[in-house]
Amino acid sequence: MSIYREGKVEVDFNVPDGSSSPEKGPGKISSGFLNFSQKLNRDLTISFINTVKPRLYLDGFGATGIRALRAEKETGVRSVVSERSFVSFQKIIENAKSNESQIEIYNEPFESIVSKFHFDFIDVDPYGSVVPFVDIAINYVSNHGYIGFTATDLSVLSGSLKDKNLRRYGTEVLNNSLRHEMGIRNLLGFIARRAATLDCGMEPMISMWHGHYYRVIVRINKSVKDAESTLLNLKHINLHEIKDTVYPDRYIGPIWSGKMNTIFIEKEMVFPSTVYEKTSDFIRKLKNEDMELFFTDLSESMSRRKINLPSTDSVDKISEENGIKVARTHFSPTGFKSDKPLELINTLIQQKKG
Repeated sequence: MSIYREGKVEVDFNVPDGSSSPEKGPGKISSGFLNFSQKLNRDLTISFINTVKPRLYLDGFGATGIRALRAEKETGVRSVVSERSFVSFQKIIENAKSNESQIEIYNEPFESIVSKFHFDFIDVDPYGSVVPFVDIAINYVSNHGYIGFTATDLSVLSGSLKDKNLRRYGTEVLNNSLRHEMGIRNLLGFIARRAATLDCGMEPMISMWHGHYYRVIVRINKSVKDAESTLLNLKHINLHEIKDTVYPDRYIGPIWSGKMNTIFIEKEMVFPSTVYEKTSDFIRKLKNEDMELFFTDLSESMSRRKINLPSTDSVDKISEENGIKVARTHFSPTGFKSDKPLELINTLIQQKKG
């Protein structure tokens, strides 16, 4: 028996091969499965729930039940959890009892449980691609409700497996230094297209890459007008034209070109006391990702121009001295976003070096 404490709950879990370290990815899935490296994902979800206050939350892929347990204990939301594996279902019951929790537990597949209640937050974390579950989640979430998607097929979404991406997501993307922003925009674009086919609009509330997964939470607005507005944010992009001439002169997509973190426009995030300050600071900085479409990778931009790589601190200083707003991106340690064109920043860097 292994016990893990996170937030206000303790859960008994099984450790699959390759997942004994919190720093590792999911390894092989098993009954009673717990992924340590998704703690940030869960912290983000709990913080979002605590901010928007849904009435009824569904964790449709329960495993140990830790996400639903934390949602109930740390935000007070009524929580339902479902798990198709009977062994995992029993594990969730045990964990609910040991935490004195009132979460509602079902031994059913996602496709069944999602239709039994009027959920206004549905969590989809299927260990792999979210594609098989997108339409049904959109259909059954309440109007103006939220869906959280966790995707682990990053090699597909970010363009490493081009044929599979074309088959699964219907897009063409480039696998380069921008791959993880590309991957998230690819995922959001797919969700947006599926929503539109169902006469729904989609708004990305918060979007994050961490290690082996992408996490996005979207709001679904059920009207033809919203569907049409959503489609305006689906575009084919030429990085050579809009970002940097170091990239091939070709169009990719269609991908999501709009904002990825609109929660920060609407509300101030309300973090539970169980979410560490370091984590809350990281989440708040996600709003910087909406400064521009795609970040600049300083290392790639400078090396291809055969310019010595300046420190990110020096770029910050040069930008500040010239009235340019820059912010670090979570997609790359040498990446930043700005409110001014890259050409201007490159010119200022070269002038400073000269």
